[in-house]
Amino acid sequence: MEGMPINRPDAVDLDTLSIVPRREFEICNDLLDDHAALEAFYQENGYLFFRGVLDPQSVKEARNSMLAVAADEFGLVEKGDPQARWSGKAYPPQSEEKPCFSGISKKLVENPRNQDLLTKILGERPSMVPIVQYRLYPPNGPVTMVHQDGFYSPGIQDYKPLWIPLVPCPREVGGLMIAIGQNKSGYFHNVGKEAPFPIPADAIDPDSWATMDYEPGDLLVVHPCTPHGGTPNTSDRLRVTFDTRVQSARAPSTFEAVVEAVTPNRVTLNSPDANVGTVTLAVDPQTFLRTRGPGVRETFEEFAQVTEPGMRLVVVREGDRAAMLRMGSRP
Repeated sequence: MEGMPINRPDAVDLDTLSIVPRREFEICNDLLDDHAALEAFYQENGYLFFRGVLDPQSVKEARNSMLAVAADEFGLVEKGDPQARWSGKAYPPQSEEKPCFSGISKKLVENPRNQDLLTKILGERPSMVPIVQYRLYPPNGPVTMVHQDGFYSPGIQDYKPLWIPLVPCPREVGGLMIAIGQNKSGYFHNVGKEAPFPIPADAIDPDSWATMDYEPGDLLVVHPCTPHGGTPNTSDRLRVTFDTRVQSARAPSTFEAVVEAVTPNRVTLNSPDANVGTVTLAVDPQTFLRTRGPGVRETFEEFAQVTEPGMRLVVVREGDRAAMLRMGSRP
């Protein structure tokens, strides 16, 4: 259920750090061979949690690659330290989509064993939605605000968000918490306030919050309408995770493409996906436009001036129109 978001300009905002998750997830491994039961659980509870299901070697390779970036690019850890002990340096803001991470998530998701797993979860062969956030969160570092992915993903259809821990994430390292069953109550984001439209403090049942002690190889699937956020890292180690999304490989609604031509109300794009190829899509005032970078949203009127041939974008298509055009995050 999506429904209408909240419009309460005077509401008190929900403080992520005030939430105390008192519940734990149910483990869904035994549902993997019954897709109908798996989907029913997902729709009812707003999540799926699996223990130790991802290919161990693919997880280890992704961890090592992210820790190499943490050491070489940001100086957050000593090179070669698999424990990810924090060096004391700050993680630069808005680093989750930097090109230095390119290829890490794609290699893990496209591992044959992981593809078989995701086929069971999705109910058909999966492909990645080319939007990934790579997270190297140090102690007392950023805490993801409570949000619903679907609210920020206009036009993306039939996808499942994935959250993947690459190092042990017990409670002191932190991880993701979700509000169980709150996916059935519509969007909680308060459009009566400015972006990022924070959720009111009294909107979500405080007894619905749950989390786990996570291990590498675990997989958390979050419903697009499920409120979720990060818990604090109070340890001496980095929290190393990434989150992405999978969709139908047969009929992807979201794809990577390079801009070939632009007019004030149309864009021609070329995608390497054989199911897409070269397409021309209408652009209108309702199209979500973010072609220049994180946090920089364009208006319809300036679209043709700031969107240039050669740009690599993530495209969400609704028929013959673009529902979203945003800077690619190099999965």
